[in-house]
Parts: sequence; structure tokens; C-alpha cells
Amino acid sequence: MLEAMMLEDTSKRKLTLFKLLTKFSNKQHSINFFENRLDYSYSRVVYLLELIQQDLTKMTGESIKLFQLNGVHYKKNISYDMYYQFLITQSVPYQLLISLLYYPNDDLTKFCKKNYHSRTTVVRKSKLLGSYFNKFGIKMNTTQLRLYGDERIIRVTFYSLIWLASQGVHLPKIKNNPINYDAIIKMISPYFPDSYSYSANKQISLMLNIIFLRIKSGNVLIEKTAIEPYIPMNIAYVKTGFGELIEDKKILEAEAQFSAYLLISKPNFFRNNDYRLSLLNKYLNTQTNTATKILKEVCISFSEKFLPKDFSWDNEPILFGNIANIIFTTVIIEKPFPTLFHLINHSQYSKNEYHYHLLTYFKAMFQKISKRKNFSWLKESINTLSDTLAALLVPLYESFQTDNILRIALVAESNYLLVQPLAQFIEEMPFVELIAYKYGEFSSFDLIVTTSSYLIPEDCHLPSFVFRFSADNDEQYIGLYQAIKEIRNKKVIIPE
Repeated sequence: MLEAMMLEDTSKRKLTLFKLLTKFSNKQHSINFFENRLDYSYSRVVYLLELIQQDLTKMTGESIKLFQLNGVHYKKNISYDMYYQFLITQSVPYQLLISLLYYPNDDLTKFCKKNYHSRTTVVRKSKLLGSYFNKFGIKMNTTQLRLYGDERIIRVTFYSLIWLASQGVHLPKIKNNPINYDAIIKMISPYFPDSYSYSANKQISLMLNIIFLRIKSGNVLIEKTAIEPYIPMNIAYVKTGFGELIEDKKILEAEAQFSAYLLISKPNFFRNNDYRLSLLNKYLNTQTNTATKILKEVCISFSEKFLPKDFSWDNEPILFGNIANIIFTTVIIEKPFPTLFHLINHSQYSKNEYHYHLLTYFKAMFQKISKRKNFSWLKESINTLSDTLAALLVPLYESFQTDNILRIALVAESNYLLVQPLAQFIEEMPFVELIAYKYGEFSSFDLIVTTSSYLIPEDCHLPSFVFRFSADNDEQYIGLYQAIKEIRNKKVIIPE
């Protein structure tokens, strides 16, 4: 999603070629070597190599030469991830995003002059970014470089895109920055246990910058939402960071409530003893609203439908807290909003039949709920909410599918030193049972793993995987795991 929005075709091709350069960096290769591995012409490979060479020189500040006397050779001093982020942050959509936030007084003319782009280029290359904003009810005026829509969603969108693109690194400096980051982090630490970690510190700082810059440019929150987050609202957060910019008490309260909302705006529970769980349980015991009703219905319905009778959410506090965060976030906003989860590629779930079943189940549930009085707003969020909950709960659902254990027959040499590492790798998978193969009994297993294709019984029509000891073991282990997961995903018993 992010690459499609930020990168044009040439940049995508550069990334594809660069991945090959890093993969085969051990020695020199001809232009034809790369041409034969890509759907590019010889001249296009040369052109892309020249562009990559220029980019790497710009990144390192040193002259990088990919073309050698005997072919192309890349000394691996820049990783694929570093180059990926370089291309993203150099793109017109990303530059436009930063300008919208950090330079709100600039219009399209000023932006083009600063970044040496033509107006037509910017308009053309920013269409997908504008479409993405529009998905969440935000209109982008490209000529004036202004955003119009729900301010909460605008801020969340800024955060999601900037964080995923750059992790908040190499951003413009805020002049006369009054934000006391350390004081704010100290205040919120009881409600965000990881607030002092290196990554969380960067996340909090980026969001504080976004809030400050939006407030400074006059984009404040005016009204509180109908449903309060379960984290207590604290005006001190706002006063510490942005007090000089806000005098109106209603705005202070709305901004404070938004700060509390941000602390539950994603599934960020990782510990069983998280202090927020006590706040959540207290809230559920004392308040009844749309969020608490949906949370209760989801948890009861899911456990009754898919889990054993003796199951209790008290034994799964991390999952329960994350379900609550997902539901509260959706209900409080009452509109579609961007998430990091849906900005990245999570296609692994598309091949998982358990995930598909849960996705279908949640869609049907929320479709029914959306037809109730005062719940029509849910219709626009059904797909995202269902997908998120399905992804969260599929491991729990899978763990109770004891009838779907994958049985693997291992046929290999009688040599402990050779076979034991392979057998141990297979047995460490919790959803796999390693069995002894008896000649002709094909119904007793789902997959046969052998150390040679000659060891596969002639009459066996079941899936097989050949693990040849003389080949690259690391690569084979990855292939074996993928083969096992693929077969297991197809072996699903769906409860009626």
C-alpha cells in the first residue's frame, strides 16, 4: 500500500534491481545476468543501474561505482531497507505530506519552488495520496495545500504515513519548540508501559510534533466525543505540551480526551500485569455504552462459537485488552481511519482458512449490529474491523483446533546426526505430529518429508517435500516451513 502510494514505476524498478544487487553482491556479474532475471531490457537495466549509482552516491556522500571493467559489482554498504526508505522519503507524495504538516503556509507554487518540481508533476504524482486521504473523508486541496475533514483522523493519517515511511527520522526541526517531551512521557508512562523504550519514545515524539504543528496552524479539536476512553482524561498533558497555544477550556478538554484516546488507539497490550487492564475492568464495571456493549457481544459470541466451554477471558488478558482497544478505537471515532496494520502487506492471512472463516464470521456479526438503531455508522468500518479482529484472534482459534493437527511422515537415512536436526525442527511446530511411516498406510499422514525423491513411495499421492542434506539447509528449512503451513491452512474443520 505505501509503495503504491509513494513510489512511481521507475523507483519500484530500481528497488527490484537493487534487491538483486544485494543478493548477488559476492562477485561481479554482467548486465545480461540481471537482464535475464528481470523483465527489463538490456538498456533499461543499464539506465536503472546509473540511477541507483546516483542515489547511492547521494546517500553516502561518496562516489559509488557499480560498473566495473568485468561487469557490475555492488559492495554491500547500503542495505535494501535503507535504500527503500531513501526512495520513499525522496518521493513527491512524501515531500508533499511533510510540507502539509511542517509548512502549512506554503501553497503549491512555493512547494514546487522549494523542491524543484513542476506543478503538473506534483499534481500527477500526488493523486494516490489524495485518494488515500479521501478514503477517510479528508479532502486535499492540492493548489492551496490544505486538508479538510475530521481533525482527529487527519492527525492519525499524518502519523501512520510518516511513521511507516521514515519512523519520524530526518524530519524538519520545529523552530522554538516548546514541547517538554520528557515531562509528557513521564506523565503518560503509567498508561503506556513501553513509553521509555527507544521505539516508543520516537513514536510519542512524532505524535506530539503532529499535534503541536496542527494546533499551531489553527487546527484544534473543538468538541469531545460522546464516549470517553477508559484511560482517564488529563488536561495536564495538553498544558505541558501546548498550553501556551490554547486558552479555551473546551478545546483543552477535547485535546486532552484525544490524548487519552491515542493511548488506546492500537492493540498495544503485551503484558499480563499491564496497569491499564485494571482501568479497563473498572470502566466496564461502571459504564455502559456502545463500546462496552459491542466488546461484550464480541467476546461472548466468539468464545461460545469457537472456544472450549471452560475457556475464560481472564486467562487471556493481553488478547482481551487488545480486543478492547480495537473496538473502543472504532466506536469512539465512528468513522473509517487509517491503521499501520492495513498500510502494510499482511497477505499471509489471505492463505489462512482459519482467518478467512473468522473474517466471514465477524463481517456477518457487524452487519447485523449495523442494522440496529444508532449503529448505522458501523457499516463503513465493517471490513477493517473484521479483518483486524480476525488477525488478532486467529492464533487463539487455531490453538484449539486439535482435530487439525498436521501429521508428517519422515522417511530418511538411519543416521541420528543427519536426521535429528530435521526431526527436531518439525517437532517444534505446535500444530505438527511426527509419525513413523508404515509401508502403504497413506491415510495416516498428511505430508511425507524425505531426504530424496527416490524415497517417496510410488503409490503415494499425498504432498511431499524433499529435504536434501547436500543442499542449502537454511533455505530448505524455510521452504519446508512454508510447505507445512500451506498444507495445514487447507486442512480446516469449520464448526457449524
